[in-house]
Amino acid sequence: MSKKTLLAIAIAASLTPALAANSADTTSTDSSAPAVSASSSASTSASSVSYKFGPTKRGRGVAFGRGHSGHTLNVSHASAEIANLPMDATSTSITLFGELDAGVKVSKLKGGKTKVQMSNGNWYWTSWGIKGVEDLGGGNAAIFTLQQAFKLNNGEGVASSHGTTSSGGFNNQAFLGLQGPWGRLTFGHQAGLSSGDGDYSMLGGSAIGTGFDMIGDLAGVFLTTSWLDNSIAYRTQEWNGLQFTAMYSNGTDGDDNKWAKNNHYYGVGVTYDVGAFNSNFMFEREDHKSKVAYADGSVKLDPTNYYTLGASYDFGDFTLYGAYQYVSHGTRMPGYNYIHIDKKTGASTTVAEPATKGVNQNAASVSIAAPLWGGTAMLQLNGVKGKIKNTGEKYNAWSIGSGYTYPLSKRTLVYGSINYGDGNKALSESSIDGYSCIFGMATSF
Repeated sequence: MSKKTLLAIAIAASLTPALAANSADTTSTDSSAPAVSASSSASTSASSVSYKFGPTKRGRGVAFGRGHSGHTLNVSHASAEIANLPMDATSTSITLFGELDAGVKVSKLKGGKTKVQMSNGNWYWTSWGIKGVEDLGGGNAAIFTLQQAFKLNNGEGVASSHGTTSSGGFNNQAFLGLQGPWGRLTFGHQAGLSSGDGDYSMLGGSAIGTGFDMIGDLAGVFLTTSWLDNSIAYRTQEWNGLQFTAMYSNGTDGDDNKWAKNNHYYGVGVTYDVGAFNSNFMFEREDHKSKVAYADGSVKLDPTNYYTLGASYDFGDFTLYGAYQYVSHGTRMPGYNYIHIDKKTGASTTVAEPATKGVNQNAASVSIAAPLWGGTAMLQLNGVKGKIKNTGEKYNAWSIGSGYTYPLSKRTLVYGSINYGDGNKALSESSIDGYSCIFGMATSF
């Protein structure tokens, strides 16, 4: 079957839910939950800086939205409006919130077998949490968020920022802080600026974002940052379209050692949103101060630098998105484990030498979203090209993602997505080299 034929099938199949959904009694024409004032959260990502393991995050899609306080934020497709607090909110309250997402996924990677799986956390991440705000007077408030992600198909906790399975505790956002006319300052467990999740995510410029599946979304080609322990985050209020964010982690996976032996994260970013135009730029750095243990000893990794840019423009009939990222000495490969596979025997071998220098890569994405039959249709093209610094081995890949969401109400929607990816050289037979088809529904409370 040719790639063009696969593409045509993908687009047609991703629109199939609309045919059935057109007969449903709907109460909303929006393709997602109501607009919110700050990014919603929940997703996972590989915590280890080990070169061998790529991101495992399958979070919700990322879009731009305007907050209740008048400022524009880059926000995830969100849960209910009450799940997020505007930066000028001062009324005392405690809110229980959450999102549920369940579906069926059919996938096949090159060199592998076709799989049919129960899948959750496709468009929304399945989670529940508590948010609170206490009025302190003078426009100031104390705030907190505690959020736990889990698997809807078996009730288990999902991988935490440490890459382990957790059955308890708040493995997504868990922070306490203050907000007011001067901005918002929080302390705790929070996601990095390019993570695609959490209240401080700035990842934009994409119709699908990190939603549906790694094949076809940003997580398959961009190197996104993770959930961060021991973090401090600050975001200003919007001023003439500009808004600034800064984040620091004193130890991404623990700060028990002296400062020079903890892994630190630094991030700064800016959004500029005027009318139908939305944009963001961020710089992030992981210094990898602590050594990583391998079978033959411990090694020191080179610091990783992330430069990420995104933009979108709403033309009315459709919205056009674009995103670009350059990463130097990246330690999270784009969606695959660095394992050599013998095409004749199928045997696999891991790298003989730890990749202390990581990878340098360029990645880009262009996408479009448009209203269709009462829902929203999305089409996204992604590409990546890079080099493994230690060995000089090169890699490249491209992928296409298509999707459709249809609202059954203001809180509940159905979705469909088909994605195809083609990896070359070091990305051949990786986890983004194949196709996937996903159908399901999601709701929020």
